[in-house]
Amino acid sequence: MSKERFEVGVDVGQSEVWAFLGSGKPRKFQHDESGVKQLYRWAKEKNGELLLHFCMEATGVYSQSLAVRLLGCGRCEVSIVNPAQIAAFAKAQMRRSKTDQIDAQVIWAFAQAQQPRCWQPERQAIQELAALVTQADALQKTQRSWKNRQHAHQYRPALPNMVRQTSAVVEETLKQQLEEVQNEIYRLCQADAELRRDVDLLCTIPGIAKLTATRLLAYGKSALTERSPKELTAHAGLAPRHRQSGTSLNGRSRLSKQGDARIRFMLYMPTVVATAHNPIIQYHYQRHLANHKPRMVALMACMKKLLLMAQAILISQQPFNSNLKPLT
Repeated sequence: MSKERFEVGVDVGQSEVWAFLGSGKPRKFQHDESGVKQLYRWAKEKNGELLLHFCMEATGVYSQSLAVRLLGCGRCEVSIVNPAQIAAFAKAQMRRSKTDQIDAQVIWAFAQAQQPRCWQPERQAIQELAALVTQADALQKTQRSWKNRQHAHQYRPALPNMVRQTSAVVEETLKQQLEEVQNEIYRLCQADAELRRDVDLLCTIPGIAKLTATRLLAYGKSALTERSPKELTAHAGLAPRHRQSGTSLNGRSRLSKQGDARIRFMLYMPTVVATAHNPIIQYHYQRHLANHKPRMVALMACMKKLLLMAQAILISQQPFNSNLKPLT
């Protein structure tokens, strides 16, 4: 990462963005194709010959859309930063007000001080997989909600037939749609050689099947292979949070949970299965129990172990082998 960069702090909104260059006043641009080109040209005119570096908070589809458009404008770098980091930085600066203009200035100062890592869009197959998996999980959540409604209807007196009929139709439709999306997920993983290889490798790990493998690749994305084990653990919210200081504070350590909750949710049941069928996970699980750790603490530690095992296999491109020294 080059340090000879011209920093641009960008506060991203749905319809407009505010940008700050380190001097003068922040400037507003429309969040559309024309506005993004104006933003790029404005920053290019001010920076001289230095490489442009646009830094912004992660705001879901809005920040990703802006980042992709900026990268398409010309030679530049883009960073998308966790909003919690920006909020903590603003607090450290004793900022008492919060506006779009001030946020752009804070983001610029953060980029100057911290030099955040650059962001690149995932390759198209991973983007499609993530969209399909997110859709499947949303359909599954809605399906559970309607099943709960069906259960409640059994105990509701004088329920109109129309309610029963429409509920049955909705539940059947959700079931069909979920099957179609899941089949499309598997079709995509078969059609893309890299996805097919990675899914097959992950499925060699006892406790992980296709459903978990596809979701791990969709939610973990490039973090699975590009982040360090410590960074990946933090990304999934599986890093411990200690509360100890001197003699006055000696709190119990807990999971930080400051990460992607979807990865933790998706890893829970595979870890339970792995404690019985994966020799490495089983050994670590029994060791934690023998050390009088609560069952849930032992499971959380094994979730981390299973995640790092998946990372090691994806990086080495070697199938699971319990006889080899694990990379985790």
